[in-house]
Amino acid sequence: MFNAMKESHLEDNNEYQKYYASAISVPGPEVDQLASIAEKYRVHLVIGVVERVELVLFSTVLFFDAMGQFLGKYRKLLPLSSDSAVWCGGEKSSLPVYETTIGKIGGLICWDNRMPHLRTELYGKGIEIYCAPTAEARDVWRASMTHIALEGGCFVLSANQFCLRKDYPMPPEEYTSGDSNGDASLDTVVCSGGSLIVSPSGTILAGPNYQGESLISADLDLSEIARAKLEFSGGERTAQPNNGNFAKKDDEDLFLCSVKVEVGDDEL
Repeated sequence: MFNAMKESHLEDNNEYQKYYASAISVPGPEVDQLASIAEKYRVHLVIGVVERVELVLFSTVLFFDAMGQFLGKYRKLLPLSSDSAVWCGGEKSSLPVYETTIGKIGGLICWDNRMPHLRTELYGKGIEIYCAPTAEARDVWRASMTHIALEGGCFVLSANQFCLRKDYPMPPEEYTSGDSNGDASLDTVVCSGGSLIVSPSGTILAGPNYQGESLISADLDLSEIARAKLEFSGGERTAQPNNGNFAKKDDEDLFLCSVKVEVGDDEL
């Protein structure tokens, strides 16, 4: 991440300019190239990119069908902590679920998955294949993905990178701190992966693997979704209007302020 708190941050500006230059426009030639790949290999493609809009950057996921059609995009809505120093938050209207020949596809990026109201909106749109690209490699992520699969009655596909320091351009020396053991070698693990696929019943079908680069796959039986929703459909139901007033309307505040009321002894 780019250190904006240093007294002299010329190096930071230079690094950010390189990062900005590597971002892509959507639509643009890179999007066309990805569409061609999806068409050539007849795959539905869900892929993360850094999107550039004038002087603003977004953490974005692009969706393509197996015919090479660009379906649309979703921008990370709530960049937290240091994320917000680099990326702007997307708008809620960019939270789509796409009808495809293999099911309804959508998803959230990284810690957007920790936001219950965002997950609930996807459940309400009938999501069946929930994609969760992330940079979270801790074991707790597996628990989160299992919970989402159970809560939403959907398949969860979470992709994470496995990468070493040598996979990236070398940073300025002051940023090379190494891991907790002080190892700054080129083989230091920067992110240890952990991609996994989870069924609507909470069964882990593939992954997680933390040992190196790997390709995981699983056969998805979409009939499992109906069985899962017969057992529990709470996630989808709370997203429906007029159902216990759980769902948030677009013009309502997300969190209502709580008011503390002092009660005197004479009122008891």
